Amino acid sequence: MSFPVILFAIKGNLVFMNNLYSKFAVTSVCTALGFALGSNQEAYSATFSLQPTTAFVVRDSNSDGLGDLLISLENTIGIRKAAQVEDAEFAEFNLSFYFTPNTVVNSAVFYTSIATFEVSEVGIGNPGSLGIFGYVGNGTAETSDFEAGVFLSSVNTSFDTFDLAFDVTHFLNQRVRNADTFAGFGIRALNLGNVALGGYRGTPITTRLIIETAEVAKPVPERTTIFGSAIGLCLGEWLKRKKSNQQNKTIPQH
Repeated sequence: MSFPVILFAIKGNLVFMNNLYSKFAVTSVCTALGFALGSNQEAYSATFSLQPTTAFVVRDSNSDGLGDLLISLENTIGIRKAAQVEDAEFAEFNLSFYFTPNTVVNSAVFYTSIATFEVSEVGIGNPGSLGIFGYVGNGTAETSDFEAGVFLSSVNTSFDTFDLAFDVTHFLNQRVRNADTFAGFGIRALNLGNVALGGYRGTPITTRLIIETAEVAKPVPERTTIFGSAIGLCLGEWLKRKKSNQQNKTIPQH
């Protein structure tokens, strides 16, 4: 093989390697940018503190499990469970302003406080435990809410605890998934006794529902996507021009 032929072959290999290296480098840059831009997601969660839309007391005068008398919260005698009568406090929360059916509730806690254990019928005393019942509300106080609830959880009040927290996470997730507008909760004494929650005889109403939604991946802002597309177009144009310039070059013949 003559010297010019060898030189031509070496030069051709160098051109090929240079092209290959350039394409590999650009591809690597594009891949890195793609991963960087594509994986740039922001995790977020939200916490809501909801006040009840309506709060009221329902009395069961015959202890037959059916409510028959509606009492406004401003004049309530509190929660009571006696031999022939029971009073339960209720609160309903509007969910429509905050959640969509695909919202995942990570935590939901019903908070309230006890105003006093000295309500009525001296001698009955502390019931020892209170239970929370959940139902689908409608924003209106109704006696039928007394028998509508299903038991969710309970708290121990035997040590004269004044701050109460009921876990209602599972129930609230169901309400959100079903797109129910209102979630209703009833607080009842699980044993014989008396207790009054906030709102009794002018005390502040402390009832609230604290909801924390689960963290979800939030897509990057649209401007980042546009920036990535612009980079891709610029690199593509650069490759096109480089290839065109190389094709226009001719290797001298000897």
